[in-house]
Amino acid sequence: MAGRKKGNGDLATGYITRYDEKVADRRRANRLFDLWLGEVNSMDDKAGRRKRLLIESGRRLKTARDYGQRAWKQVHTLSSGVWTFLLLSVLLVLLYALFTQLPPLPVGKGGPNGEAVVAYSDFTNMVTQGKIDEVAIRGNEISAHLKEPLKLQDASSPDETSPSTMPRYAFSTNPAQPQRNVATEVFTRMPPSGDDQLQPLLNRHQVSVRVYPANQGAGWFSSLWHFIPVMLALAGIWFFLAMRNNGKSMRSIDERISEIGKSRVRRFQREKEGGGTAARKGNEKLTEGVESGVGAKAKSIQVVEHTGVTFADVAGIDEVRHEVEEIVQFLRHPETYKRLGARIPRGALLVGPPGTGKTLLAKAVAGEAGVPFFSMSASEFVEMYVGVGASRVRDLFNQARRSAPCIIFIDELDAVGRKRSMRITNNDERDQTLNQLLVELDGFDGRESVIVLAATNRVDILDKALLRPGRFDRHITVAAPTRSGREAILRVHTRKTPLHDNVDLDKLARLTVGMTGADLANLVNEAALIAARRDLDCLDEQCFAEALARVQLGALRPLLLDEKERKIIAVHESGHALVAHYLPEADPVNCVTILPRGQSLGVTQFVPDDDRYNYSRQMLMARIAVGLGGRVAEELTFGSEQVTTGAENDFQVVTDLARRMVTRWGMSRELGPVFAEQQAEEAYAMAFKRFEPESRTLALDQQGRPVLNGGLPRAYQSAEPTPAPVSGVALQSAIDAEVLRILDDGRVLARTVLSEHAAQLKKLSDALLEHEMLSREQFLTLLQD
Repeated sequence: MAGRKKGNGDLATGYITRYDEKVADRRRANRLFDLWLGEVNSMDDKAGRRKRLLIESGRRLKTARDYGQRAWKQVHTLSSGVWTFLLLSVLLVLLYALFTQLPPLPVGKGGPNGEAVVAYSDFTNMVTQGKIDEVAIRGNEISAHLKEPLKLQDASSPDETSPSTMPRYAFSTNPAQPQRNVATEVFTRMPPSGDDQLQPLLNRHQVSVRVYPANQGAGWFSSLWHFIPVMLALAGIWFFLAMRNNGKSMRSIDERISEIGKSRVRRFQREKEGGGTAARKGNEKLTEGVESGVGAKAKSIQVVEHTGVTFADVAGIDEVRHEVEEIVQFLRHPETYKRLGARIPRGALLVGPPGTGKTLLAKAVAGEAGVPFFSMSASEFVEMYVGVGASRVRDLFNQARRSAPCIIFIDELDAVGRKRSMRITNNDERDQTLNQLLVELDGFDGRESVIVLAATNRVDILDKALLRPGRFDRHITVAAPTRSGREAILRVHTRKTPLHDNVDLDKLARLTVGMTGADLANLVNEAALIAARRDLDCLDEQCFAEALARVQLGALRPLLLDEKERKIIAVHESGHALVAHYLPEADPVNCVTILPRGQSLGVTQFVPDDDRYNYSRQMLMARIAVGLGGRVAEELTFGSEQVTTGAENDFQVVTDLARRMVTRWGMSRELGPVFAEQQAEEAYAMAFKRFEPESRTLALDQQGRPVLNGGLPRAYQSAEPTPAPVSGVALQSAIDAEVLRILDDGRVLARTVLSEHAAQLKKLSDALLEHEMLSREQFLTLLQD
């Protein structure tokens, strides 16, 4: 044993010695090459260009052995994929061999060549009677040629009404081929044990006999040679793609399936370069990564200097920004609140119309939170397969717990947070995802130091269990900005934009009542595009005026109208403008034009002097009169029989406004304060309602226990969207009558104003035909003259 160990040690020492010698020889060769190359190139190649050229040329000279080693290494790396390909190839070969051994499918009920099929006993009788002159035998199959045509009834053929003449499949368009009335050839099969008397019988009646070898399955191995080139070509293509993708596409099926349930969350987290307190804000980087699976590490996919959004970019909604900043402070300094017994809020729901800055706030939090920030859209949870959404929710919160303290942001929460009900449009996958989300937000498993932010613009359809404290403790309303807020937003979006001295942002904020932050950002961008189109050095007032008209009224359309059409449009728009001018409760006219913009042939723009949050009945009646002023002007100018279809949108607006006055705001003199609007839950989908088919009473059974007696148990019936329970049939009729009365009052008011100022109506319409567009100053000057 000792001698054996010594021999092994000597052998290992020899291997090490030879390896050291090879390394030393290689190093000496490299030094000699460098010395020789330095002497040759000392004068004319100071940059070492020849050396690099020789080295690169040496790299390009690869032998077949090098390519073979590379291919073997690739095969070894993709061993699982190679074995999968080989197993699939063998399986295809075996399936091909199996199908080639199967007998051919029968065609109809006849013989292989369409002969009439007869019983073997009938065939022997035909031979005995001398009706057959030639026989072909192939194994146990016999085909015989008749001397004279034979009727099928005489040959014991199947009856026309037998199952053999029926279609082989239900609703088949290719039924079994019907038997012919006369046959010249018949087909039969011998018994499995054979018939020793058949040959003597055929010889005795002088029947010509031909014998063929029995049908054998085609040689599948020989046929396989036809597919070998195709298989080799597929193998070559697969190997080329595998080497090109470096094995990324050859992942196992289990791995692909397991990734379905992993969340596609994006993680944002600041990482300071250089560490310590010396790192500055400019050196901080925001790493965006994708994590998947429990225990998986974050994979960095993108490193940027900043998200591009900070709290300084959020303007016009200061109170909302302070709420969000306070949530960030909860995570940064929790001890400040815990020492007083305060509990960190579990979540905050951002509620508001589209474009008000909910997602912008989340981006600002991601840029300045200082803790990991996970962002995901609620629609990314839901998939076609039931259970995938719940798995992704679990995966998201597992990642958040490992990275605590952190923030989770779920955008468009209404995609998975809809109310659960018996709707036809109900979705099991969405319900399971919502249930899992409810458990993760406030279940048995705690999520300390994990705050959830969510955004939605449809809080009315969210499930009540999702909105309770403990899940979303704070509901933060993000409303449209006020006038001062709009001015602050405009300053944020124009701080990197050169502006002309005549641009007044305060005036622009007054003209953009009702516009959100997204609308204002689009307004500034449109103004910049107009300035660039005109090759201007800065944005002037005219650029903003055109951009505002484009955003609010629509783009100009190159539509050619005849003089009659232009006059009708001018009278219509003049009616709107005059009624608004002479009713003090109406909004002031900002612009009147008969140029086609967007989907309108003419536009009258109204801009209130300041923001309004409450509207009186006089203001609403003035709006209805202004909306009907266009149709009334057409009636006064051209007659009631010459009115046009241009007032369609006006009718939609005023009818909706009048119905809201009656059913929601209690402004009807006849009905008074009543709310009869349609229910929000049933307004967007058909629902099921429980009902009792028959009346049921309470009775006692034999044991004296109370039971329900009579009728069937509860059932369900579909229910269309209906008004609230307070709205009966009689009330609905009263509502319609009140709506018509309010519309008629508005029409009378508009007719009164236009009848008193008929001369100014004609003057204004003529001015519109001449100038096509009148600004606010031009409009007021024209009416004062």
